[in-house]
Amino acid sequence: MNKKQIWWVVAGAAVLLVALIIAIISNKETPEITTEKPASIETPTQEKPTEPSDESTHSENDKKEKPQENETKNDATIPDEPMKEEPTQPSNTVSGATSTQPSATTPKPTEPKKQTNPSTVTSITDGTYQIGTDIEPGEYLVFSNGVTLLENTTDQSGNPDSIVFNVALDGRSHTYVTLHQGEYFTLKGGEMYPVASAPSIKPENGIYKDGQYKVGTDIPPGSYTLMVDDQSDIGFYEISKNSRQDMMDLLVSDVVEGETSVDIKNGEYLTIRNAYLEIQ
Repeated sequence: MNKKQIWWVVAGAAVLLVALIIAIISNKETPEITTEKPASIETPTQEKPTEPSDESTHSENDKKEKPQENETKNDATIPDEPMKEEPTQPSNTVSGATSTQPSATTPKPTEPKKQTNPSTVTSITDGTYQIGTDIEPGEYLVFSNGVTLLENTTDQSGNPDSIVFNVALDGRSHTYVTLHQGEYFTLKGGEMYPVASAPSIKPENGIYKDGQYKVGTDIPPGSYTLMVDDQSDIGFYEISKNSRQDMMDLLVSDVVEGETSVDIKNGEYLTIRNAYLEIQ
């Protein structure tokens, strides 16, 4: 071989060597590119797990649906707890109410008993009373203890025109009076009761003696024979419309000599003095 051929061989070898070096360098650069590509590939791999996430969402939805059942169970148990707490609280309140109610009811019946008893036992005795202030207006039954004086006036001026009635009772007699609001009533030598709490004057033996009787209450209506008392020669009787003791309300006023027949009607008032009648 001559020098030229050797030079071309060396030059060709150098070219091949350079080509190899370039190829090696290019091979080194390509893997770097491939490393970049998998980075891009990693992104789809990240996107792909999102697809199975649908399955996970289904599983999560299943899990969510299951806890809903559990929550309903918990919800079912939750009202059970307040239901247990609520009966305990009213039970305490009921016991408290029952404890207070008897205490409130026990004093109440005792109070009206104290109010009703004195009204039936006590009486109005001697004194001057203003009607509507000292005593209530209405009808009263007066009992004599010997000699009893009754006076009713419209005021306390002492003027004779203010006198409504003057009544004198002898012995163990009795009479009704009706008092109006604002009047002044004077009682001397006796006692009186409201008619609602007054003792009964109906005789058990059926013999009606001195006193005033309300027809239909103390004595039945009808026709009776009045007889003079054995200790008197002349008796007396009156029949009036009411117990106001006003002369204008008199229906009959007459004496009894021996015996006299009288007719009395329901609601009238019969007054007997020194006489009596008997109902069999």
